[in-house]
Amino acid sequence: MMRTTLLLFSIFLVTRISLAQAIDSAGLVRFSDAVLELQNSEFMRSGSLAVSVKGVKEAKNIFALNAERSLPSASTLKLVSSATVLALFGGDFRFQTFLEYDGALRGDTLAGNLYIHGTGDPSLGSDRMKGYPTAPEMINRWVAAVKKSGIRYIKGKVIADASFFDKEAVASTWIWGDMGNYYGAGVQGLNFNENLYRVKFKPGVDVGDPTTVLGTDPAIPYLSFTNQVATGERGSGDNTIIYSSPLGNNVLLTGTVPAGNASFTVKGSIPDPAWYAAYALKNALSGNGVVVAEASPVPGNEVLLTPNPRKIIDEYKSPPLRELCQQANFWSINLFADAFFKQSGKRLSGSSGFDAAATAITGYWSGRGADLRGFYIKDGSGLSPSGSITAGSLTDILNLANKDVSFKDFYGSIAVLGQNGTVRNLGKGTRAAGNVHAKSGSIEGTRAFAGYVNAKSGALLSFTIIAHKYVPGSNRVISDSLVKLMTLMAEM
Repeated sequence: MMRTTLLLFSIFLVTRISLAQAIDSAGLVRFSDAVLELQNSEFMRSGSLAVSVKGVKEAKNIFALNAERSLPSASTLKLVSSATVLALFGGDFRFQTFLEYDGALRGDTLAGNLYIHGTGDPSLGSDRMKGYPTAPEMINRWVAAVKKSGIRYIKGKVIADASFFDKEAVASTWIWGDMGNYYGAGVQGLNFNENLYRVKFKPGVDVGDPTTVLGTDPAIPYLSFTNQVATGERGSGDNTIIYSSPLGNNVLLTGTVPAGNASFTVKGSIPDPAWYAAYALKNALSGNGVVVAEASPVPGNEVLLTPNPRKIIDEYKSPPLRELCQQANFWSINLFADAFFKQSGKRLSGSSGFDAAATAITGYWSGRGADLRGFYIKDGSGLSPSGSITAGSLTDILNLANKDVSFKDFYGSIAVLGQNGTVRNLGKGTRAAGNVHAKSGSIEGTRAFAGYVNAKSGALLSFTIIAHKYVPGSNRVISDSLVKLMTLMAEM
């Protein structure tokens, strides 16, 4: 019965080849057989497999299985965020960050406040952007700008102005176990150092021994740690979970770090990173002979910005947007994708709130002709487990992105199978390597890939594959199976 079903399904697909240009019929049958074999396997017995493959030029279906079923997107959603922001702003766009002051400057005394005024740049102070200042270098740049302006005494405060985005730093649908970790960093109008810090542990001698927190990098003395991290087995890696509020000062450290190391470092997300940027600048100014008279506001408390006019003493521009999108998609950086999401929401609707941005972005692509029934996004990164899309909706958006003047930048922002990014080790030695541009995605119980394929026939295909609720413990098998499907697409 199964063999008959597969045969009939394959014949049905072959009859539709006329809808797509130059697709190899035998290759399509091999692909369809492999999809159905995975769908009917023991690994997917309680789960769903959704597949959508479309010809980019014709914008027509080549293959679809459960393509209208709404499932978690995981990080493939970053393709939507980057495609949207590039379409709206273009690859040459650069975020700006300003160092400003208000009040009056008399001699070397500023009777006013100093402001770091952000406009949403997620890369400010990041050490991954070659040729651009790291966090310490950015602080030094600002100190030099203050001293160059002649200021040696500030009667007011150093204030972080993060008002460009709304106050909702994290989506309400993110889970508590994610938000304190580096990948769950909140997004503000002023981001700094990718909103992350590192906690250094000293493991114990034996498994189960308590650990000691040696400190943080950068130093953030206003954080209060409760350390419940124990010593794990040698080679067990980072098994910690950091719990903290995006605007609080109390941090709970749980899990294990491996034995056999003099020290072991894990990454967390800085609560209120905008406040930290102002704190770091104030300390650096004090260490370089510039007195700041008033204490900084308490972390997490709202800062009331004065309506007084300001003078700019330094203007910093981020790398071009095309480079930021490439970093976001190559390395699956949630912070970058959610900054794009908020930036797009603000442009489209005037609001950068997560819900408003989701509505605006959905309306934007729907208005351009994408079928977004079942498209229920909650953020720009795919971190929210309650967000969902359909495989067909994502391939619709990928096809529409091909029509934008920014498509070259968007296409170049997606990692190449077997060559770079998170998919650099996949598909090596097959035709898929070098011919599949894919964004990977994984969230508990879900593994997904989406992007474009340069098929053997010469056709450019868009695709989305989502495996959801497969048998626990079968991550490797599912991943290998999805790579096999991408390989078969490349051979069509």
